[in-house]
Amino acid sequence: MLKYIVTVTEDAMIAAPLLVLIYALSVLTCKKGRVIQWTGLLVSILASIAMAIVKNTTNKILTTQWNQVIFYLTILSSALYIILMLLFLRKPMTETKGAYLGTVIGAILSALLLFYELPDILAYPFKFDTGGEGIISVAWLVRFLGWAFALILVAVYIRFLYRSTLSFQHPALLRLILIVTLLINDVRCFGQVLRPWITNAKWFRQQTHRMFPVYSKKEFPWAFPFASFVHNNTQMFIFLIAGLALLIPVILFIENIRIHGKWNNPAQLRRLKADNRHHRRWACIVAVCTIIAAINLTVLRAIDNKVVELSPPEEYTISEDGIIRIAVDEVNDGHLHRFEYVTENNIAVRWIIVKKPGTAAFGVGLDACDVCGNAGYYERGEQIICKRCDVVMNINTIGFKGGCNPIPLESTIENGYVLIPLDRIIAAEKEFK
Repeated sequence: MLKYIVTVTEDAMIAAPLLVLIYALSVLTCKKGRVIQWTGLLVSILASIAMAIVKNTTNKILTTQWNQVIFYLTILSSALYIILMLLFLRKPMTETKGAYLGTVIGAILSALLLFYELPDILAYPFKFDTGGEGIISVAWLVRFLGWAFALILVAVYIRFLYRSTLSFQHPALLRLILIVTLLINDVRCFGQVLRPWITNAKWFRQQTHRMFPVYSKKEFPWAFPFASFVHNNTQMFIFLIAGLALLIPVILFIENIRIHGKWNNPAQLRRLKADNRHHRRWACIVAVCTIIAAINLTVLRAIDNKVVELSPPEEYTISEDGIIRIAVDEVNDGHLHRFEYVTENNIAVRWIIVKKPGTAAFGVGLDACDVCGNAGYYERGEQIICKRCDVVMNINTIGFKGGCNPIPLESTIENGYVLIPLDRIIAAEKEFK
């Protein structure tokens, strides 16, 4: 659940303030701004649905190439939009050719920003890893609730930031804020563009050389640290953009603490007071949403990424004929028990044993799976959790192949002992290299 609250918040909040500011400025400067913007957004939504399907059915290289194209187009359209704002959109509520052209470029830019982020957000519910339990399960529902909470948060943020922006009475400052936020986003996009150019992965170089140049660190020594900085500091760009956008409701709140203007009767005074309350309320809602988003990206992320320490390995014996012997009485309490054997190659091979609830059977498997590698499993309450993807295991399926289940390990039970051939453990060392 926390994973998708954090992920969707991060994906959506990088574009949401920009979309709102562009949309609001288009409405304020062009009579047909709302129609033009919605046309671009609807096209982008339909394209995003198609791309979400493509991302779920094709390889990562294809979608990476598409992402690069989007980044190039975003930087180009953003530069044109900034130039048009500086040249033509100096006065608010004008119906000049520059206003119409700026609105069209803004609609294209909004569509590109949405098209990059939305496909992944739409695809998440179809990629929830539920440990083989499927859509009709508590595991899927919990993840869906996290996904939906983040979307509702962003939707509320968008709605009230838009209202605040339309009521903002400083057009020059609004344009300045939008220009700076776009420049910040352009820096982020440029860093993302550089990533495949400087990759050292041979398989990636072979797949992308036809569409994009791929350079080494020696050819452009500045590119690698810059791209790494951008990639590792996504939250910084989100906070900068959201922080600048927050200036609008903050200023709106301050300006509406007191009543400005004249009134001729009590009814007009009540109307002015009501308008002030609405403006302050909108500003507070935007501020609260921004704070919650910041908490999602910091506190909840830290909790979600908290390193779980695996329990220490337990003792066992090895017979002369190469059979690992583990007493049933020591592992029949329903809890996870971890064991480890260090091979001649100094590789620690781990495996787990857990008694299946309501039965006399045991689930025996390596402390690794085909999906998440050798991250291991840990116990949380009565649940067995994959350390890497946080999927809750169905204990009754441990010992069977599939999904995020532990890789099955051959075992038998005789005379009160769980017996595991040592050669099966040694053969599994490749999973722990």
